[in-house]
Amino acid sequence: MQVHTYLAESVADAVSQIRETLGPEAVVLNVRRLPAEGLARLWQKPRIEVLAHVPEKTAAPAAPAPVLDEVQVSALAELRAEMAEMRENFQRPAPTTDTSDIAVSGRAGSPLPAERDLARDGTQGVTRPTENAGDWRIGSLLEQTGLLPAFAESIVAELCEKHGEAAPVSLADEIELTKHVLAARWKNSSTKVTGTHVFIGAPGAGKTTALCKWLAQVALVEGRSTAVWRLDGVVANTAESLSVFGEILGVTVERFAPLNGELPDAEVLFVDLPGVNHSDANAVAQLAQRIAALPNAQVHLVVNAAYETSLLLAQARAFSKLPIADVIVTHLDEESRWGKVWNLALGTNCPVRHLSSGQNIPGDFIAATAEQIFSRQFPRKTRETSANTRQTA
Repeated sequence: MQVHTYLAESVADAVSQIRETLGPEAVVLNVRRLPAEGLARLWQKPRIEVLAHVPEKTAAPAAPAPVLDEVQVSALAELRAEMAEMRENFQRPAPTTDTSDIAVSGRAGSPLPAERDLARDGTQGVTRPTENAGDWRIGSLLEQTGLLPAFAESIVAELCEKHGEAAPVSLADEIELTKHVLAARWKNSSTKVTGTHVFIGAPGAGKTTALCKWLAQVALVEGRSTAVWRLDGVVANTAESLSVFGEILGVTVERFAPLNGELPDAEVLFVDLPGVNHSDANAVAQLAQRIAALPNAQVHLVVNAAYETSLLLAQARAFSKLPIADVIVTHLDEESRWGKVWNLALGTNCPVRHLSSGQNIPGDFIAATAEQIFSRQFPRKTRETSANTRQTA
């Protein structure tokens, strides 16, 4: 990765340099203020240093499916027949997960996870047979990547319905079919980045860091007019880092909203509110009143991917009383099981909008897509191993 360094007098100057040399696909890696040295600081304005690069685009061609001769086809048919006979003679244990009230849909605009069933996540990493799974192996793999058993069973059931109980020869083919099923259930979020955007969530979720990363993209890379409100809630908003970063970018960070309710003359307004404990009903109610004073605001629920899934869904249920537009998932650098993101996508009514990794600003802050999750949920090493297994079968 080739990193380019730019010194600029202002944000507008930095944006102009980056676009002229790297083009619109450039990604900002870091921003810091450079104070003037010596006596020059008396008359020189501090400059900013911006690190940027252009991501490499790599597209691996899909491997062609192997052609089986008649002998291989016959042997494969006999093997599957033997497996089917073994399944008939094997008494499966009764399923332990009740999926009767998993809520994948509900009141529009608010998350509504089925907390009672989906919170049974105390046996992560332990796999068990899936009812009506045929000889599909993908259910166990989905659970290992962080997907809850109830959702894994639902995916396998759909695969069996569409393709039969006889799974493909290789796990790689199972993964590809699974991707199609999951992608069909993905909910796309709004791409509108204008108006008022409010960040809420539990303490430690990474709201302020996510806001700063998004602010850097909008103000620094896109060069759009922005404003920030750092407001108090039930407790004081002590995120001083937000004010410091706003000063670096030349963006005004106000500590109080105007009494007359007038919005700033900016294309985008970001509002940072203190974290709220999801189990404190009074604090959640006061947060709702605070948001009601911001008409037409897009409310983003920020959650920490490093938390257990049961806690993430409990937070989503508690905040479902608020008009949440979408979810931002942070701390993904601390969680290797990216399949956990699907629990939010499938277990709430809200789309996942952004994926964030690390504490560095701007750092990694990307639009959430099914393909982005697949790239970490089913890494290339797994696909290559599966392909080798298929070739030697």
